[in-house]
Amino acid sequence: MESNDILNKIESARNEYYSENQKNMFFKKQQKFECAESIVNNIDLNTILSVMFKVEENNIIFNYGVFKAVASPNIYMTIAHYLFQVTDSVIQSHGTYNLRVDLAGLTMSAIERYKSFVALVSAEGLRIGKGFLKHLELVHVHNPPTFVEYLCGIVIPIVDNSIKDRFVIYMKNGNVVKYVSK
Repeated sequence: MESNDILNKIESARNEYYSENQKNMFFKKQQKFECAESIVNNIDLNTILSVMFKVEENNIIFNYGVFKAVASPNIYMTIAHYLFQVTDSVIQSHGTYNLRVDLAGLTMSAIERYKSFVALVSAEGLRIGKGFLKHLELVHVHNPPTFVEYLCGIVIPIVDNSIKDRFVIYMKNGNVVKYVSK
């Protein structure tokens, strides 16, 4: 199935959910998770995951738009294991990998909503012990939100020391920032 087809199906399922359930103006976190679960119940999860994590040579391209539409705590582990499987496959084929992340649409509330996913991926990655970080060349961050400098001040200090100097951030104004560990 083509990426655009699945994206259209996700958008259609989201619209259907909100036509049946009035969109909350406040306390949206649980409703967003319920909407995500509704979407996953209507579209094959493996198809969604293959669009969420697209592979081009040794690049794993993470589609945040798809993630935010379907991510809920009920499938965090499934998403994490799919990511590990894809990463392992790329490493087996190419020896190294790059992670490309498009953060268009990321908000502070989304960071709060998905922080448990990030913690789970980190803990599970350490638990399975495949050493994925040793094979990571660069993390390319595209379309960061305007608060990216603040976010980097929070996130970079807690990132594993072995990858701190592997972040390249493509700012919306066209500037490119490569984080270099001190």
